[in-house]
Amino acid sequence: MIKVFTAGGRDASRFGGSWAGLIALLVFCLQLQGYVQAQAPKPQPPATKPDSPSQPTPPGGGGEEPKTDEDDDAAKQPPVDPSETQKGASLEVFLDPNAVAQLDLKKFKEIKSPRGTTPADVTQAKQDAGQLKVMAGDPLVPVDPRVITAVIDDVVAKLTNHKNIEANLDPEGAKPKPEDAKAIQDATQSLLEPIFLARSAKNVQFQTQFNRILAQRLEPVLKNHLIPRIQAMIILAQSGNVDAYKIFLAEIKNPAQTVWVKLWAFRGLTNIKQLTNKLSTSQEMDAAKAISDQLLKNQEWPWPVQFRGLEALATLRQGFLTTAPKTADMAATSFQYLINGDLRKEVRAEAALALGLMQITTVVPKYNVATAAHAAAQLAAEIGDQIAKGFTENKLYAQKLTTMLMGPVLQAFEGRAGLRESGFLNSPLLTNKADVQKYIDAIRPVTKAAIDLVGGPAGQAKARNDELTARVATLKDFLTKNPPASAELFQGGPQLPAPAAAVAGGDQTKAQEKGQPKEKGDPVQADATKGRGKQ
Repeated sequence: MIKVFTAGGRDASRFGGSWAGLIALLVFCLQLQGYVQAQAPKPQPPATKPDSPSQPTPPGGGGEEPKTDEDDDAAKQPPVDPSETQKGASLEVFLDPNAVAQLDLKKFKEIKSPRGTTPADVTQAKQDAGQLKVMAGDPLVPVDPRVITAVIDDVVAKLTNHKNIEANLDPEGAKPKPEDAKAIQDATQSLLEPIFLARSAKNVQFQTQFNRILAQRLEPVLKNHLIPRIQAMIILAQSGNVDAYKIFLAEIKNPAQTVWVKLWAFRGLTNIKQLTNKLSTSQEMDAAKAISDQLLKNQEWPWPVQFRGLEALATLRQGFLTTAPKTADMAATSFQYLINGDLRKEVRAEAALALGLMQITTVVPKYNVATAAHAAAQLAAEIGDQIAKGFTENKLYAQKLTTMLMGPVLQAFEGRAGLRESGFLNSPLLTNKADVQKYIDAIRPVTKAAIDLVGGPAGQAKARNDELTARVATLKDFLTKNPPASAELFQGGPQLPAPAAAVAGGDQTKAQEKGQPKEKGDPVQADATKGRGKQ
């Protein structure tokens, strides 16, 4: 069982009180927040000074800006109580039966290190660990496979040591020694540090040797207890190791593997592509197909796992198999995630990006770029609507939602720099660019209004919220009046849902917001009716 408590925009994770068991989600939450913020310029939070970011700097660039009535109103506002940003914060619990089955220590054996435990052995182990860092950070230092193997074996022994695992499973009840409680954390860090040192130093010779041995020694750990298998996959994923490609695919397909290992296997494939770009087209297609199949079969997965899977699809950019272009499997899966109103906005926005970055050719029968663009625009309207309705209760989440509009949603249309033919607007299948341009032109006013709202002074909040609400209404009306020529993504493929007008009155709003976080609460809310978040 994985527990995640979130409050005030911060994400924290624990596994029955354990740091080590839940580092997978802890690191994910931190990286996810950084990823979203990196997509576009960060909206300015409400200023501590009552000055509007839209006001020009006075001539000469110095002195105080002239105050306005709105500034005076904002200045009179009491300081924001941090607890106000934590309203509705909840404990979200993800239950993975596979993870539960991997908790019984009696089912797993420790993997011993060949190194002894005498004082001389302990001293040698410390020397080897220090030498490993030197080798990683300096391309001029000869690489010693013996040292690499010895250090990794020591780490494997610490990761699978039952005393260390117990110290993390029940740190309060067992009252472990401090060194036992930190052993798994320190062991993990001791292999992550050389990875980052070598990458920073562009030490290819070390990376080649280290990654090869790493894959060999860590693969058996993926069949051990839940905590060491998650830690092992984190290390492999961060290595961006081509040698681990087959391992990643095997664990993604493994029906008995916990989803938290699969999450990091997804990330591992993303890192291989981004850091090395050494995968062949056939390898990229095989990996994308494996991810697509898993996402399609497991739409009740915890949302962080879904996000990482779609992130990998966006990075691999493969929308179909050359042996089966008529089904365009990866594009179809991403589209189904995009239009699924039961899923979180973060997941759907990443699905839009994946769809926008995929390289689709004419071998896919009657592929409709405008249909995908319409679906992404519909998501933008829903995000804008949620920002407007939830801004007062949860400003931090409104900011996160705004970064989705500025980042993955707009990038789905415009693509990413350096990626050829990425983005709906740059698709070679477009015969008339205006068919897609009209959608992004309709989205931009909503995006601007959202930025103005989350970045504006408190005194202008109501007016700017009203403006955003009006812009969203205009976008929704535009989408209703400008449907794509075909509801099908491609011939025989998934289709856009029926028009929302078929749902009456207030039920329509409920239907559009189904499965989304309660506006009053934190973005991470459990959905008791779905497997994504059983409490």
